[in-house]
Amino acid sequence: MVIMTESIPAIYEHGIFKPLQKVDLPEHKHVHLMVMPEDEIELLKAQKKALSAIIGAGSSGLTDVASKHDRYLY
Repeated sequence: MVIMTESIPAIYEHGIFKPLQKVDLPEHKHVHLMVMPEDEIELLKAQKKALSAIIGAGSSGLTDVASKHDRYLY
């Protein structure tokens, strides 16, 4: 089973979500929407970028990170 997840920009008008681009779905297909205001998308992107920078920190080879925590961060 293939699960397709896609982010599609939309506008909410008169109680209806209207996609701003073509959606490749059959008519009457039921979907679940995750609503995220556009200004929060930029925050999410910034968070992902910051978290990506620390991925792999545990495999850095440093063994004294707890005792020198502040020195490594600041």
